[in-house]
Amino acid sequence: MDRLRWEQKKPIYDALGLTFSKEQEAVLRWEGRFPVISGGERSGKSFVSAAELLPHVLYLPHLKADEFLNPDGSPKFKRNYRPRNPHFVIFGPTYSEPRIEFQYLEGWLRDLGALIDEGPNKPSKPQQGPWKLVTKHGVVVSTWSMEDPRSIRGIDLEGAVVAEAGLCPYDGIERVQGRVSAKRGFIIYSGTMENSHQWLKDWVRIGKRDNDIGIKSFVIPTWANLHEFPGGENDPEILRLKAFYPEDIFLMRVAGEPAPLRNRVIPEFTENHIVSLNVPHDAEMYIAVDPGYASAYAVLFVARMYHEGRRIFYVCDEIYERGKITEEIISLCRRSKYWGMLTTTKEGAIDIAAKAHDSNESVLEKWRAYAPEIKVWHYSWWPEARLIERLRTSAKNMEILISPK
Repeated sequence: MDRLRWEQKKPIYDALGLTFSKEQEAVLRWEGRFPVISGGERSGKSFVSAAELLPHVLYLPHLKADEFLNPDGSPKFKRNYRPRNPHFVIFGPTYSEPRIEFQYLEGWLRDLGALIDEGPNKPSKPQQGPWKLVTKHGVVVSTWSMEDPRSIRGIDLEGAVVAEAGLCPYDGIERVQGRVSAKRGFIIYSGTMENSHQWLKDWVRIGKRDNDIGIKSFVIPTWANLHEFPGGENDPEILRLKAFYPEDIFLMRVAGEPAPLRNRVIPEFTENHIVSLNVPHDAEMYIAVDPGYASAYAVLFVARMYHEGRRIFYVCDEIYERGKITEEIISLCRRSKYWGMLTTTKEGAIDIAAKAHDSNESVLEKWRAYAPEIKVWHYSWWPEARLIERLRTSAKNMEILISPK
């Protein structure tokens, strides 16, 4: 099921008197399949996730009338029939976390007169285990625990919410993706950065730019909850928390942002350095090689080009592989659309260790033999501290930019 347009959802919100901050509404207006919500404490991320799910639960019978409706428009669903498989699931690391979103949804459906509230299909909410509700048209919503990711099977979902996503194992995240594939369903990921697994922190960063996995990240800070903090970012309580918490804790717990990695070798590189640029045909193209095998073999294509009136280095492509020999790496490099541009500059840089010989040819000799287009190789030794200092200075001055691809 495709995500609905804002124009389809808003009448439902208006009927319930629901209002949203601009940060919350941005999630609801986006129509992509995989929004990733990073929220501060009490930012309303559970409220937004449930609000996104609500219109889809209501619209599904009308979008799939053959499945849900009789020719006269009445529901096919029989009140005494107990449906087995859900159409929508709210996942969580355990059964406890999805209950907040479930309770929002249950209350709204009841207010709209769409919920079966008696008989065998009334909401089921045991103290332990999954919760379930059924609408008067037979749409089923359940909660599901990821304590055992292998249990996520045997269902094809129209859509899903992953509550406290950062506490969920990545194996479970992969399995949920498989459960929505058949129906091209959507998944709303929602969580906080504090104590979250690295995969969610990475997704929040990746989702801020164009990417190949279809996600878009939305940050909802605590101060977006104007009911609790009417002064917004300048609310006295927010300012007190900013003064009280260390910077990284404030970023995660209140601002909803991933904290900067403390062990980065070059902290000057930030998300601002990751941009999509077109490489002009007359750019100078260079290749940088760091040989390896088990530890990884890395190759960068670096364009020397003009951007906003000044010359920069733009890392436009990368080969990063483990367990491959030099000849295989060169073959992969030749597939890059930038390989042909090397015939102009004919220069590359390679780790000085590439000159070392074992019983066979050195890595440098192999590059010269299998990539004769590159006429000049630079492999002088520089002290590591000096190289890092040079990179830090260049990063600070925005002289190096990196493609998100």
